[in-house]
Amino acid sequence: MATANGALAGALAPAHESTRRTPVVIAVEKAGPSVVNISTEQIVVRQGDPFYQFRDPFFDQFFSEYFERFARPQQFRTHSLGSGVIIDPEGHVVTNEHVVRKASRIDVTLADGSKYEGKLLSGDPESDLALIELNAKKPLPALRLGRSDDLMIGETVIALGNPFGLESTVTVGVVSAKNRSVTLEGREAYAGLVQTDAAINPGNSGGALVNIEGELIGINVAIRADAQGIGFAIPVDRVREVLKGLFNYRLIKKTYIGVRGRDLTPEDLARHKTAARSGVLVMGVDPESPAAKAGLAEGDLITAVDSAPVADMLQFFKKMLDKNVGDTVALRVLRGGKEQVIRVAVAAAPKPSGAEVARTRLGLSLQPMTAELARSFGFREPAGLIITALEPGGPGDKAGLMRGDVLLRVGDVAVQTPEQLAVALEQDGSGQVRVLIARRGHLYRAILPVR
Repeated sequence: MATANGALAGALAPAHESTRRTPVVIAVEKAGPSVVNISTEQIVVRQGDPFYQFRDPFFDQFFSEYFERFARPQQFRTHSLGSGVIIDPEGHVVTNEHVVRKASRIDVTLADGSKYEGKLLSGDPESDLALIELNAKKPLPALRLGRSDDLMIGETVIALGNPFGLESTVTVGVVSAKNRSVTLEGREAYAGLVQTDAAINPGNSGGALVNIEGELIGINVAIRADAQGIGFAIPVDRVREVLKGLFNYRLIKKTYIGVRGRDLTPEDLARHKTAARSGVLVMGVDPESPAAKAGLAEGDLITAVDSAPVADMLQFFKKMLDKNVGDTVALRVLRGGKEQVIRVAVAAAPKPSGAEVARTRLGLSLQPMTAELARSFGFREPAGLIITALEPGGPGDKAGLMRGDVLLRVGDVAVQTPEQLAVALEQDGSGQVRVLIARRGHLYRAILPVR
């Protein structure tokens, strides 16, 4: 009898399992391997004098050195958690910009337990999206990007992430609303969001919102920790547009061919009278650039890079990321209804000005010191560069620098012009640099991450 029951149970098991393998389960199996845990470390600089109420000339003559030691910037390390989504086999991960903002170190853990140190390529605080690169030696599981323009109210959606540091957590809900705007601290912080009743909690930020097909339709953003039954995601169509800029930012810093383009529209395809359904329309070519010298022209339609089809600017930028200075790239082009291949030599990106280097690599706007300014700062003669503005979340901001600080040395180099700063950064090449600054009559040292 026992044998008969055992055989019966074995026979029923496959059928029972098949009823449990719902479309949600299948979608999670597709998307789950592409959702990662992101752990960040941040260096926080705090400044203040806890003994200010005791300060007077009498005590200062005995304890001024002790007081000043506590008034100087103090560095602390903090940690935070978030999620991210692998978007291609090469190891590019998209997440919320606020997840990696001011991070001095980014550690990424995949669903299979493998760990990588992530490198922040670029971020966009306005859209709250950032791009991370993993130096993987093998292709990684990438999540297919779907569409968000055809989402239906009531459609089933699934949120995947790592809330509260828990691994691979899944919640299910429906699309509650589209094109939602969220106001924080009296300003519109997010616009055009997808609203869902799937739980999106701290740690879910940067994770995936997928449809029942297991396709990415949004990047989760945890706006309020106490929100119940309300979650939001940045729609994937918006993510796709922002990624073009994030990849291009990386491309500009590395290589250059001098072409500007955009995605094709149905009108473009009709105008070109082509059977191609996708590609990149050349909007302009820089004079004397490699593209111009090779014969590429405004109005050309690029359909492939090195025989690999490109559907849009995002794919074009990703293909170009693999190119190095000195390489030749073969662009398949449609012009006047005829197809041709144009070979373009990849060049080094034009050397930026010192001021541009300071902005892009350190997040600093700088002004050379003049004799008049030197006197106002108490210097006998002009020295250093005055910090006039800082990029929020940029390297200088992360290191605790402030507007009005005077940058005196970068590494071992005294700097009086932005060009000298650019040379010092190029000579260092370590990914971070020691700086000496003057602030309110005191000298401080700091370590800046360099992009």
